[in-house]
Amino acid sequence: MDTLLFLCPGIPLHLKAPMPGSIRAEDDSLAAHLRRRRSELGLTLGAVAALLHADPKAVGSWERGAQLPFVSTYPAIIQYLGREPWAEPQSLGAALLAERRRRGIEVLKAAALVGVGEGTWRRWERGEWKPGRQKLPALDQLLGYTIAERFPSEVR
Repeated sequence: MDTLLFLCPGIPLHLKAPMPGSIRAEDDSLAAHLRRRRSELGLTLGAVAALLHADPKAVGSWERGAQLPFVSTYPAIIQYLGREPWAEPQSLGAALLAERRRRGIEVLKAAALVGVGEGTWRRWERGEWKPGRQKLPALDQLLGYTIAERFPSEVR
């Protein structure tokens, strides 16, 4: 049975709903993932911000695609979304960035984990440099797979 809603004259009524097409399924950006998940759960920006331990303005900015979250926020975002918001990495650089985000660590900490400088790590992430064989065991351990097998053209 349908429920009828009677409006009372003189009482303002404000309805909120996403605009049709504003949350496209084919959009794979972090912003779209965040908007879609919030819509699915029926949460406010404030509620999402509380879950992510972030400011509501920051979450709104992430949802609009105006800025990216700090890397330290990504573990909470992954938990909130129930999945990683990026495609399977197709390069070593993308894999290194994904792993940093997964762990919520800055470049300096990631570089220290494998015994290289910050600049070296950044060049690896950007694909400017290829890691040498002596660093592969540490990188393999960090990523949890053998880089030389997965990305053979990206090692020296």
